Order: sequence, then structure tokens, then C-alpha cells
Amino acid sequence: MKLCKAIHIIFFILISATCFGQSGITMIVPNGVDSLYILKYPLKNDVRLFYGGQGANMAIGSKHDDPTYLNGNVYTNTNDYLGIGITYKWIDGDVSFSLPGTTYLNEERSSLSQFKLAGSFTTRKMSLRGYLSDSKGVVLSGSENEFQSTPSLHEQRIGIQLTYLFNSAKYSYRAAMYQSEFQRQTAGSALLRIEPFYRNLGGSSGSMIPSAFDSPEKYGDQVGLEYVKAPGVLVMPGYGINFVLSNPKYFISPMLFAGVGVAQNSYQSANGKNSYTNVEYAAYFNMNAGYNSASYYAKIQFTFSGGYAALNPSYLTSVTLAATATVGIRFRDVEKFL
Repeated sequence: MKLCKAIHIIFFILISATCFGQSGITMIVPNGVDSLYILKYPLKNDVRLFYGGQGANMAIGSKHDDPTYLNGNVYTNTNDYLGIGITYKWIDGDVSFSLPGTTYLNEERSSLSQFKLAGSFTTRKMSLRGYLSDSKGVVLSGSENEFQSTPSLHEQRIGIQLTYLFNSAKYSYRAAMYQSEFQRQTAGSALLRIEPFYRNLGGSSGSMIPSAFDSPEKYGDQVGLEYVKAPGVLVMPGYGINFVLSNPKYFISPMLFAGVGVAQNSYQSANGKNSYTNVEYAAYFNMNAGYNSASYYAKIQFTFSGGYAALNPSYLTSVTLAATATVGIRFRDVEKFL
């Protein structure tokens, strides 16, 4: 229950934050904004520490079955993770490592080893974020949980998220995601995200599907599937809003994206190598809630993501649910210390 303890610590910080908040701070008005809605703290940089727990499901099904299932059993692949991040001027970066065997979700499935790296560049009207996720010990499920593979699969995902803001004068993406700005009044914005990506899922050798469930009648040309590699691109419209509470330093910032894309899946099966161009569907929800002051911030983040890729006749689905507790401390530009 380490995550629960971390969340309790964050709640304690949030409750006591008003007592320690600085007053009389001269705020900065960023260029291109309505100052009644967005301001920036004098200390523009921060370093943060975060701890979280994650549950994920990777599943394979077949269109020969009726109906199509989205397997939501997030207890299949679980892990706790610890990370550190920094915001310095126009760059945001985060790195995290999984902590196998510590998860509060399911000890038996906590063998997932995961490394994540992300960096972003955010302007007033758009955000450009690159990411790398490398997961070892992944379990593949049947769409109806009729089987689960051994924790031997390896999944890699690399991508770039380009997010455009339609109401950048009043809605601060930086305040919603990185707390590097201050949202004075509640405001929202329509968003548009374009995400090119590369995904690689496979095992060391042999089929990813247990032999007792791997049949040509069900999986067709994908029987004996060993790996799937897919470059693709997603287009996801969305909406984000920063809710400012009675004390404006407290915030709730939900964000939702959902859309469609295309991918070129190359795979190795019992029938040799082949490829298939397919439509992909994806959805993403993120909510940050916490306290944002001139000297530090503390938040809890909840995220959900889901995806669907059809290989004809087989299809792959993914569902991920995570909760993260973060504390960040602001500091001045390094050159001002010299």
C-alpha cells in the first residue's frame, strides 16, 4: 500500500499548503495571454519527485468471434514506479523506473519491468512532447480472459505528441500539465493532438499465444504470431479545462482526447512475414488535482488510456490506468547563482 501512503502525504501537504504559502509575490504576465486568466511565478523552473502505481492490459482477440471485446482487466500487468522530473525554461523532462514486486494491485503480476522517458517543449499555442516506453515481462491476455501468456513479452513504444490549443489566451496548458504557470480563473480550450508513433510487441521466440488457444480457425493468417511492429499516426481531438477553486492556488485540471489513426503493422507468424495497413482507435484521459504556489506545488494525477488495432482477423487492445503523487520545488535560473 505504498501508493496509498504517498497519496496521504500529498493530501497532508495540500491541507497545510495555505499556511505556508507566500504572499506579496509579484507575478509575471506571459506574452499573448489575458492577464485576468494566466500569470507566471517569478521562479520559473522546478524539480519534482513522483511515485505512482499502474495497472495495464494487453489483449488479443479475433473478428471471427462475436462480439469484439475490450479487455479491461488492468490487474494483468501491474507495477509501482518512481521518477524524477525537471522544468527548466522551455524544457520539461521526466524519467521513471518501475519497482517490481512492490505493487499494491496484484503481487502475482508485479513482474513488469518498465522504463519511461519523456521530454517536451511548450509554447503559448502548442506543446511538442516526445516519449519512450520500454516494458519487459508483459503478459498478453485473450480478449475474454480465456488465457494469459507467461510474463515474457517485450513492448516498446516511441512517439511524438503535437498538441494545439485553440484558446491559448485564457487556458494555460502549462498550468494544467506542469504547474509552471498559474491559472487565475476557470477556463477551457478545445485541443487537437497529432501523434506519430512506433510500437513493437513480441517475445524471445515462438508464438505469443499459448498453443492450446492458437488456431487457424480463430486467428487466420496471424496464427503463431511472434511479433507485431507498427509505425502509425493518430489524430485525436480533445478538450481541457482548468477549474480554479475558491482559493485559486487549488486546481483541478481534466483533459480528454479521443480519435482515430492508421498504422502499418508488420508481423511474423507461422505463415511467415506479412504486413497489414489498419485503422487504429485511441482514447486518453488525464486529470491533475492539487496545489500550485510560488515556491512549490503538490498534485495527484489520474490517467486512463485505451487503444484498438485491427489486424484482420485478429485485433489488439490495450488499457492502462495509473495514479501518481507528485511534489515539485521551484528554483531560479542557474546563471543567476553564478
